[in-house]
Amino acid sequence: MPAIHRWRTKAVLVFARDARDWRITRRQALMLALLPVGIAMAAAATVLYPPLYIWLLAEDSLVEWLQFLSLLGAAIFLTFLAVRLPASGQKGMALVYGLVGAGAWFLAGEEISWGQRIFGWQTPESMEQINGQGETTLHNIRGVQELVPAAMLLASLYGARAPLVWAAVRARWKKAASLQLLIPPLGLVPAFGLAAAYRLFRLLVWPAADYGISEYSEVMELCLYLGLALFCWLNVRRLFQHRASVAGPRHRLASTA
Repeated sequence: MPAIHRWRTKAVLVFARDARDWRITRRQALMLALLPVGIAMAAAATVLYPPLYIWLLAEDSLVEWLQFLSLLGAAIFLTFLAVRLPASGQKGMALVYGLVGAGAWFLAGEEISWGQRIFGWQTPESMEQINGQGETTLHNIRGVQELVPAAMLLASLYGARAPLVWAAVRARWKKAASLQLLIPPLGLVPAFGLAAAYRLFRLLVWPAADYGISEYSEVMELCLYLGLALFCWLNVRRLFQHRASVAGPRHRLASTA
């Protein structure tokens, strides 16, 4: 029991220190951690009322639009950071953010089929023949479609593991502080971890394409995209806070000169 108590105390301290690094309170970090868990549990509970479950996960319904909004937010934040980071000498990191931002814009367009169902245009015949949903999207093309789960698994595993590894090695890597731009906070581990756990479950335990379990992937994608959007927003927030803290002393020096 004492060993468990020490481990728990250390975990709480590490979590609190990580929250301070991101300039959020421990309660806010806890809310970030509980949000995807709440979404996952609420969506799973609708299985008890199948019409609600089917509506929730249907095309152009609530979960898909939340996915789109999360990706749109992430794309905007990533683009903003890619433009602003070179001013602080982080051109390499700006390039990384620019590439990921381009991917986020692409995924946002794919989620709503590039507006096809909104504006009602017809799918070209050549595309319709090779697209699993008969739409103007790339991720549903046969051959590409099979790669999507693997890409989602890798992205979610990175988001879930990177903060834990960083928490363990950060004391020895003090000179690599810029790497934090690539490391989500510990509070977002559940958002990425749930998506990773689902993909591993489907891969190793339940590969059958049963409707209920396969459609639940939409909820896990929402958790992944929401985690990405929140991570990017926290980086934008921290950038503004850093610039404000630097500008403050300069302003005081200028006013006393």
